[in-house]
Amino acid sequence: MIKRTLLGDIIWLLSLLIITAALILPQPQQIFIQLTSRYPYGMGFIKFAILASMGELLALRLAHRTWKHPTGMIYKIITWGLIGMLITFMFIFYPAGISFMFEQGIISTQNATLSSFLQAFLTSVIMNLTFGIVFMGLHRMSDTYIEMRVNHKKPSLQQLIETIQWDAFISFVVFKTIPLFWIPAHTITFLLPPLYRVVVAAYLSIILGVILVYANIRRQI
Repeated sequence: MIKRTLLGDIIWLLSLLIITAALILPQPQQIFIQLTSRYPYGMGFIKFAILASMGELLALRLAHRTWKHPTGMIYKIITWGLIGMLITFMFIFYPAGISFMFEQGIISTQNATLSSFLQAFLTSVIMNLTFGIVFMGLHRMSDTYIEMRVNHKKPSLQQLIETIQWDAFISFVVFKTIPLFWIPAHTITFLLPPLYRVVVAAYLSIILGVILVYANIRRQI
């Protein structure tokens, strides 16, 4: 068991190193940039399906001290991919809206550095307090639904809602992770050029997988 867990640790770390090398080394990075520019939503699907799933596996590893497959793993990978496409859109939509407000003088400052920071900060705050909360809530529901269906249950919407511990979701995910982690993290992300936002978002998806899954399973072990 210990050898198998150690092997899993090595495979997980090697996978992360290979992905990192592909984003840093000049030639594979150029291919990544071209593919992202040409197929942003397809790359968003692939990026989050891989990296967020790695975060989910890591969360289970931390919680159970061994490597375990998530219940309904294939369905969850597909769900992460769809989430990646949605996040790709939101990373365009929210910055464009805030930028328009500054261009129209609705929000203005004479200092260029302060202006850049305010745009990044407001984008992060508004995105996380609107889309972020809804998205993480829907992800909790989709995760719970997949697990129930794999266990041969077909819950109604009411049963699905009642199964989820919303008090823990709100107290931990909403009131702690959003103000303490996601708003600062995305503020930094939106301060970066678009190319680096893509790279940072990819790695944040690993942390996203860990937070969402670990918040759910820590009460079950």
